[in-house]
This record gives sequence, structure tokens and C-alpha cells, in this order.
Amino acid sequence: MDKVRLGIVGLGGRGKYLSAMLLEMERCEICSVCDVYADRVEELQNMVKEKKGTVPYGTLDYKEQIAHGGIDALVICTAWESHIEIATAAMRAGLPVGMEVGGAYTVEDCFTLVRTQVETGTKFMFLENCCYGRAELAVWNMVKQGLFGEVVHCAGGYQHDLRPQVLTGEETPLPSAELYRKKLRQLPNARARPDRQNAGDK
Repeated sequence: MDKVRLGIVGLGGRGKYLSAMLLEMERCEICSVCDVYADRVEELQNMVKEKKGTVPYGTLDYKEQIAHGGIDALVICTAWESHIEIATAAMRAGLPVGMEVGGAYTVEDCFTLVRTQVETGTKFMFLENCCYGRAELAVWNMVKQGLFGEVVHCAGGYQHDLRPQVLTGEETPLPSAELYRKKLRQLPNARARPDRQNAGDK
């Protein structure tokens, strides 16, 4: 295979970033793009046209994207709660999947993903972009050299300030914004902290 024909679903910050990176790779070709926002689809189509001289198929419905065909794999960068649904649909259609994290919200979602991969035999890969950065590899190298002694426990965090999208509406709302607000309302200490009370309703 000279080139891998890719479909990108989810064209927000992560999808746009990955698309820009993929457009620099000679062996990758973005052949279809999908998002629930039409302006994002058009923006990515224009981006591909400017860089490669071709216009990828565009749609607002991932089911149409899968049915349209013309791709060798699907890259999923959508709102987190839709990942399992899209990934399983793609695998059932025989499309290899690269899926951004987070992958699932329940244990059953995890089993659904595993069962689908096993049943279909379709290739699947989590796309975690924070394992191979300079800082991460530097720390891993230090661990391997024993600079921290014997490591018996590690804890880490992965933080994004999503307040403009989730709470204030200053930027284009994320499709998952209501899910975030619901989770904020369910926090056990939400009412004990007046500075954060009802923050998700504003």
C-alpha cells in the first residue's frame, strides 16, 4: 500500500491538530472528514485542498462517513462519550480504528470495545499523545537508569482548562459540555464549596 487513506471524525482542537500533522506525511491521505459542526468540516476540507489539492468527502454524520467508504482506517477525535459507539461501528464495517482517549465511561463500555475487536478481528489502537513527548521520555529514561531508586508507586494527572467551552460559552461549546456539567452537579462536595456551586449551570 503506497498511501493510507484516512477518515477523520471529530474536527475540534485534537482532530484539527492531528489532521495538520497527517497532512505533512507523504504516505497519508485524508479522504473524508466528519464533525457535528458544518464549519469545521468546511475548514478541514479547505485545509486539505490547500495542502494537497484534493477535497475530502465531508459529512455531519459518522454513519454516512463509514458507509461512503473510500478510506482504509478511521481516526476518532470526537467528544469522549461517543468514542465507543463510533469505534464499534467502524470495526463492524471492517475499518481499522485509531481512537483518542478517553475511551470509555463505564466498565461495560470497555467490554463492548474489547468484544467488538475480538469478534471482528479489526485492528484497533488507542492514540495517546502524551507518552512520547520529550518530558515523558526523559523521566522514563531516568527511571530506567535508577535515578529515583525503586519506583513502587506513581500518580499523574492530565489537565485541560475547558472552562471557556464547558461553563462560560466563550468558545464553541463542546458536544460533551452537558456531560461535564452533569458530572459537576454530581460531585459530592459541590454544595460544600460556594465558589463552585452551580458553576455548571452558568
